[in-house]
Amino acid sequence: MQKQEAQKRIVQLRQKIREANQAYFNENREIIPESVRDQLKQELIQLETQFPDLVTPDSPTQRVGAPLSNKLPKVTHRSRRYSLSDVFDPDELREFDERVKRFLKHDTIEYSCELKIDGINITLWYEDGRLVRALTRGDGITGEDVTHTIRTCENLPLNLPEKVNLEVSGECFIAKKDFEKIQNQDRSSNEKTGFEGESKFANPRNLAAGSVRQLDPKIAAQRKLRIFLYESYQKNQDSNSTLSEFESKKIQNQKELFALFDKLGLPHEKEFEVFSDIEQVISFCQKWSVKPRREKLWYEIDGIVVKVHDFGLRRRLGYTAKTAKYAIAWKFPAEEKYTKLLDIHFQVGRTGAITPVGILEPVEISGSTVSRATLHNKSEIERKGVMIGDQVIVRKAGEIIPEILEPLSDLRTGDEKKIIFPAQCPECGTKLDFEEIVVRCDNPECPARHRESLYYFANILKIDGLGPKTIDALLELELIKTPADLWKLKPLDLATLPGFKNKKIMNLISSLEKRKKLRLDEIFLGLGIRFVGGENAKLLADYFRSHFGECSFSRLNTFFVQLKIEDLLSIDGIGPQVAESFVEFVHREATQKLLQEFESVGLEILWEEKSAENQIFSGQKFVITGSFDRFSRDELKKIIGDHGGKILSAVSGNVDILLTGENPGSKLRKAEELDIDIWNEQKIREKLGMQNEEKTTLF
Repeated sequence: MQKQEAQKRIVQLRQKIREANQAYFNENREIIPESVRDQLKQELIQLETQFPDLVTPDSPTQRVGAPLSNKLPKVTHRSRRYSLSDVFDPDELREFDERVKRFLKHDTIEYSCELKIDGINITLWYEDGRLVRALTRGDGITGEDVTHTIRTCENLPLNLPEKVNLEVSGECFIAKKDFEKIQNQDRSSNEKTGFEGESKFANPRNLAAGSVRQLDPKIAAQRKLRIFLYESYQKNQDSNSTLSEFESKKIQNQKELFALFDKLGLPHEKEFEVFSDIEQVISFCQKWSVKPRREKLWYEIDGIVVKVHDFGLRRRLGYTAKTAKYAIAWKFPAEEKYTKLLDIHFQVGRTGAITPVGILEPVEISGSTVSRATLHNKSEIERKGVMIGDQVIVRKAGEIIPEILEPLSDLRTGDEKKIIFPAQCPECGTKLDFEEIVVRCDNPECPARHRESLYYFANILKIDGLGPKTIDALLELELIKTPADLWKLKPLDLATLPGFKNKKIMNLISSLEKRKKLRLDEIFLGLGIRFVGGENAKLLADYFRSHFGECSFSRLNTFFVQLKIEDLLSIDGIGPQVAESFVEFVHREATQKLLQEFESVGLEILWEEKSAENQIFSGQKFVITGSFDRFSRDELKKIIGDHGGKILSAVSGNVDILLTGENPGSKLRKAEELDIDIWNEQKIREKLGMQNEEKTTLF
């Protein structure tokens, strides 16, 4: 074929392939069989190979670029990315509606509802109508540059019909049928597919996320990524990151934004509705919570996104540090399946708690294989009436921890066996304590408790390479007995452990050496004293620092010997249960010996002095409730404690300030009744002199 004839044929092939892609990926229909579409693409590739000077950047074949030689570059977003708060029941949606109306002082609010695509968030930059950059959300400020893989999304136009500057975001995903094809693909092939040696993927979302971050765009192209867009942003005083002035004036709500997307050929999800009543929103969410309805979709969804429809009202509502105040995500109930309960194992925790764990016939739930699930305690077994051999309903509580919900008793065969809770500890044989709801082994020398305690202490240290497998290996070789023995380890000791080579050995030794100074609250927490959590550990550490000043482990031991329960009851926030447990623990001979060992291996107590000028919350008592955006609750507790404040657990007349986040619950109402000062996260930031972050505005 001559060049002139080839050029004409190439134009025809490109146009036909674009039309077929538009129908197939955006409209979910075929105007030509898929096999024919693939043939057209192969012919185009052959012609462009024969005449390389006829290749253009917008050709369908050029959606696969050159592979990157390094890790993905990081790029700062033009405007800040935010996440969504989750809700799980109708009352939480009603609370969201009340917050919005209260803030806006409106009696009626329109909400848009969209199916929440289960994929990876992507931001696109178009300049003069041309796609120039694609970024992952990252930490909201900086994302990964994935332009090379996002260009392979065949339903995404690389060039828009109008020369607009646009910043849009959406969800990149993989269709169900494409996911199934990939799952069934032969991974033993030597071809460059990116599947060699991989096990089957857990779910389409994981596959999509991994494909987007491939260094080689050819691999991403084979996995048939798609994208649905749902938002467009503009940054204050920055016309380069938004639509033209003419277009932006027209866009007043989500419906109009989707109309603009249609005009520009940008793909978006079509199951979209607008309601003026929150009860209608709840009905829409509940309708899609029915699994058979979701299964009819050709893509996976994991919830419903509910947004204030009007963009002007969205601007007024604004953002927290992490989430949009004008939107919320309704999450579907955790997936539940039934399987057979084969047996019960009784697991001993670090505090001696005996947890019944069900051994199950393996079952796939939420993308992973579940073969064990908790029954929590003896009372739960009796309440649910579960028997060994039952068909039981299992779910992943919070999509993480598998639990047995109930037996399907009408499916019993008569061969089921009653679950007998052991009278003695399954590890050490000690008679169990049945006086509490949680049955316990009270033997402090129990091997299982000892092992779990070492796991816990190692976790407090936060040292890479010192996980449960390493602890197990050290115990098996009798290289450690107490936490202090970790600092006695020598390179030759570690060399006997599986998988420990020179670099890993030296890294662990070095990390342990760097952790020879431990805060007293870390020590209290790491020792696993019953009822002593992070906040109580801080209160106790502050007590010893204020009463005895800086001292060694030996000196601390002398204080512990004389310590009485009533001494600790003088600490605001420490109750009888905690005081009794702490005193009993530090009076043990084994505890005294361990503290001496800490000193002998060179550990020191890190006594943190609190600067008087920094004690802005001195004498103030706080209760924290709700979820926060910029800080975790533990971080807020530390901030308040470091600045002289005290954390209490319950709202009472003794509390000075209630610090509230999203979904504060009943504590907020009680604080209002008691006329307690109510602060939000922004108030804390102002008190600490933190600067506000730059906000971005939605159309």
